[in-house]
Amino acid sequence: MIGLPFLGLAFWPGGVAWMAGKFNIYYPTFALICVSLFLFLLVFELLTIVSVQDQKITALAQLVGILMEKQRLAEPEHRAAAEVEEESVV
Repeated sequence: MIGLPFLGLAFWPGGVAWMAGKFNIYYPTFALICVSLFLFLLVFELLTIVSVQDQKITALAQLVGILMEKQRLAEPEHRAAAEVEEESVV
């Protein structure tokens, strides 16, 4: 996905000049706009990946906490607080 613009430029090297002519923009300015747009999209894609991984890590940490509590592997100070909460509910 990231290499797609470069693949397009490999097959059609004059594509940037053609598009600059179509938009009636000076070539170096248009090339700068294209590079800036590419870097912006790259950063956006990487932030999306990081966000998804953060959600997965949070879910995994919650599942580990639940499993540890079920197996009574939690630390005593945390377990005591959970037992007090259970007694107040009953």
